[in-house]
Amino acid sequence: MQKFMMKIEVGSQLTSLDIHIIDFQKHLRRVLLIARYVLLLIASYLGIVLADISTAKADAQNSYVSFRFGEIADTKELDGLAGPVTRIVVETSNIPEARLFLLENPYRIIIDTAHTVWNLSSLPKSGKLSFGSITSYRYGNPDPDTGRLVFELSEPAAPIAAFLLPPPEMDSSKTSGYRIVVDVLNRGKTAFALARAALKKTPYLATNQFDAFINENIVDEKYAVSSSQADQIPNTNLSGNAVKLKSPELRPKRWVVTIDAGHGGKDPGAIGITGTREKDITFKASKRLAYHLNRTGQVIARLTREDDSFIRLRDRIAIARQHRADLFVSIHADAAPNAKAFGISVFSLSDTASDKEAALIAERENKADLLGGPDLAIEDPLAANALLGMFQRESMNESTYVAKSILKQVRSFPGGDKRGHRFAGFAVLKSPDIPSVLVEMGFLTNQKDEANLKKNSYIDALTKKIADAILAYLNSSSR
Repeated sequence: MQKFMMKIEVGSQLTSLDIHIIDFQKHLRRVLLIARYVLLLIASYLGIVLADISTAKADAQNSYVSFRFGEIADTKELDGLAGPVTRIVVETSNIPEARLFLLENPYRIIIDTAHTVWNLSSLPKSGKLSFGSITSYRYGNPDPDTGRLVFELSEPAAPIAAFLLPPPEMDSSKTSGYRIVVDVLNRGKTAFALARAALKKTPYLATNQFDAFINENIVDEKYAVSSSQADQIPNTNLSGNAVKLKSPELRPKRWVVTIDAGHGGKDPGAIGITGTREKDITFKASKRLAYHLNRTGQVIARLTREDDSFIRLRDRIAIARQHRADLFVSIHADAAPNAKAFGISVFSLSDTASDKEAALIAERENKADLLGGPDLAIEDPLAANALLGMFQRESMNESTYVAKSILKQVRSFPGGDKRGHRFAGFAVLKSPDIPSVLVEMGFLTNQKDEANLKKNSYIDALTKKIADAILAYLNSSSR
């Protein structure tokens, strides 16, 4: 009985253990069910999040909607920007992340937009055009996330403005998109080369910056294609009621150098010890420099003034741009507080003067316009255009090569190159697309300098050396 009871007790303990095991299994099963439920919830949540991300990504995806062209109707208030100026308008569905750059052989303007696809099913991927400088277009994707639009040009037309615009406020249907606007004008090969180099360093497209005057004076024609067949290349001629402007002079095959005889008319410039007037010296020297350059057969030299006339500084820039000049050289003969100051200086543009004397010379030269009465035009029409400001920095870089070339040639003259290359904010050097320098041939307040500058033989020899320096620069491989 005892053994039996023992067996019963042992059996009872085993039964209790079994119960505990069963309870634990039930508990574990409940835990696993809860964990499974939680995992299902997490999976559902992740699905929703991923769907939202996909939707957001889809929403962020941009698309080209259309492109069209226009022509500037009136540019009389913009210095040296006589047309025809062609406007390219590219419309995208969302705010574009765009960049602009130039290529040559053939001349091309390229607009790349990030996260962009094409929504132009009715428009062939390439086609011929006849609008301003634009001869054809093509579009595609250089990589899966970039939309590229290429316009081929018949001439070296470079951007003079580029900006972004939001959809028109009056468009209640919200069918219009964001607009990439690029205004192009042929100002010659040098202007194109400067713009190309600047855009290579900084593939630019301004945001919320545009010229209100240009924006208000535009004939904007819709781009239309008569055929939707992808294999047919249309030849689309666009026309509007744009006022045709006097075009810049046709560019000859030779280099063009604009020579600016400083001062003139009611502005005599510096007065020498014996009464020599700077305006007379600069005019004589400019004509001799033009003579030497024209004799090379490689250069066409043009003067900003052909007589003793007063010309505003801004108009001198405009004349050079109208010439489509490859180089602008302003000729001067200054005065100095110290009668011992002598020698030749070559200046180029800078926001900060290289020294106190350079700053004083620039300030005095810039005041020349005050003799012509109040200037009612825009004070500095180029200052607000960030794109042209960027081109001007490239022009300033090129101007240093011109200065170095001139100083190298004049070492044998009194003072030689000791005064060197200097910098200051000369208003006459502010052309954004033409390398520009100002040559101070000497000081009329110095007895020896004045005596030399009054001699025709000295002026002839000096301008011949300057001409040699200009030709060396224009033909240099560094360009």
